[in-house]
Amino acid sequence: MSMERHIEWTSPAALWDQFNGPTSDSQRRVFRTPAILRFATDDFMQDFISVMENDPRRASSLLAVPETWRKPAAETEVPRVKGGLVGALERARTVAVRKLEARQGIVRTSGWNDAPPALPLKFYQPAHQRYYLVTAALICRTVGLPDRAVDTTKQEKATFVIRMLQPPPGASVNPDPLACEELALVGDEWKPVSDGASLAEGETQYPLSPFTYHEVDGRRRRVFNGLIPVAKRETLVAAKTPNPDPTPALVPIDARQMMLKSQVLSPWAQLTEVAKLAAQQVATVDDPPDAGDVADTRQLANEQIQTISWYILLDLDQWLEENLPTVHDAVVANSSANLSGAKLTAFQTLQGISRSGSSLITALNTIRASKNELETVKTVYRTGAGDWPAFPFRFVNADQVNFGTDQAQRASLETALVAALDQPLPGVVPVAPRAAALVNATVHRQPWFTVRCVFERPQCTGVKPAVVSDPSAAFQMAAFFDPDAPARPIRVAMPADTTPAGLRKFDKNTAFVLSDVLCGQFSAMRGLSFGDLIRAVLPWPLHKDLDVTPSACTDGGGLSIGMVCSFSIPIITICALILLMIIVKLLDIVFFWLPFFQICLPVPKFDAKGES
Repeated sequence: MSMERHIEWTSPAALWDQFNGPTSDSQRRVFRTPAILRFATDDFMQDFISVMENDPRRASSLLAVPETWRKPAAETEVPRVKGGLVGALERARTVAVRKLEARQGIVRTSGWNDAPPALPLKFYQPAHQRYYLVTAALICRTVGLPDRAVDTTKQEKATFVIRMLQPPPGASVNPDPLACEELALVGDEWKPVSDGASLAEGETQYPLSPFTYHEVDGRRRRVFNGLIPVAKRETLVAAKTPNPDPTPALVPIDARQMMLKSQVLSPWAQLTEVAKLAAQQVATVDDPPDAGDVADTRQLANEQIQTISWYILLDLDQWLEENLPTVHDAVVANSSANLSGAKLTAFQTLQGISRSGSSLITALNTIRASKNELETVKTVYRTGAGDWPAFPFRFVNADQVNFGTDQAQRASLETALVAALDQPLPGVVPVAPRAAALVNATVHRQPWFTVRCVFERPQCTGVKPAVVSDPSAAFQMAAFFDPDAPARPIRVAMPADTTPAGLRKFDKNTAFVLSDVLCGQFSAMRGLSFGDLIRAVLPWPLHKDLDVTPSACTDGGGLSIGMVCSFSIPIITICALILLMIIVKLLDIVFFWLPFFQICLPVPKFDAKGES
């Protein structure tokens, strides 16, 4: 018999006698698999230590079982560790009770159950106040099943791995891990493993920590434990998986293309919405429309479009410089002599888009000279303003909106620029666009997982270097907004006395530091009244445009100044609650969600002035 057959992973020794035997095939399998304990408090490690030090046999009641917030799992009273003589006497009493139960053949209630659960075993996140510990014992398969020590001086280590399961068609609510194909996480990709009882090369591993406790008979036993990272569910689910279907797999969008979309194409598309909104306002302000109001509405829209268009040009120029340097050089030289193929097509596409009498290439070369001006300006752009560039270039015109042509040009520009990108992706991938690209290629599903414990002996020659346990029970990981997830209790105490006499007592301890620009914008908004907002949406003759022209705050002599404003948090909280209720009731017209939004219960004898 080889050495590796003397070493085996099992469920913790504290759980071995919970099923008298074991007496069935399923219980024998449970005996050879890691156990997963479920905790519902943030002090889960202290709870685990308390159970193992005071009454390790109670660990069976902590086994993870299917639950929802409507039907939560039964909570186990966790004994607290007591020191000194009292603690020693209580532990001695527990030992005596367990020995008496053993003589009488009494088996305490445990989590072992041969009946298949009616609900899927779903693990919830720490945000739901749930924590899951994988626990296992590393033993030598000899008389007494003694613990196998991990010799770190020989680079031995104990870890666990998470495997994704691919159940066969027609699998039950909780599939059998042994009947499923396993996928190992290698880097950011799930790869099939030919032998589930072996460690895949480069597979992601999570640490196991040893913990020593005393059994009922006084023997010292060791259990390994590790926290299952349920909070990493989105990362695990978003990792690339093999495509079992004959249809082509979804491929994440190139991060450079996502940068182009987020910095150039999407703002350009939003300008179309600005022009469309201006056209709707022109149609509804007057009947028949007044020529002066129409001109003012279109001018305000065009001024906003012009402002954003200049910054889109800056971002497009920077994108070309970083991702298509040869095309950018050709744009600077306004010559395509050194281009060919897809890069020549990209240049010609840029040249074919023109606005306000200028091609896109001319606009890019012109805006480059105004970059510092655009980055330092503090005023709002108005026609003829001297702090802004003098040349006009609007991607969209509120006077002549051609949505079809505009959309077609964006699509052709994106196609041409993406086709000209070099492959493979060079340099560092931007994080945020990469995340959006991965979401685009994610298959939205509820996958199954299992856990295996791993014991590695790299210096042990002639034997298999890793001892891998049997798979644990199959489980799913709940998303952050899972309808079955327990809700962490959160209590926000509002101010009790909301009269002026009560609210004046609160300190204004929350300070907002405003720059000179934000100070001017803030002052302009404070000058508006509720009546101004109402008149801005009323038809003629009651209609009146908002007069908001913010400028940077100064001391009157040209010196820029900021502002520090202190607020009372209790009053801010009241305002936030009132605004939330108003918005929720307005949106209830669309979502019909108000009956599920809140419940209000009476609190007797809660008098705001009761303490005064």
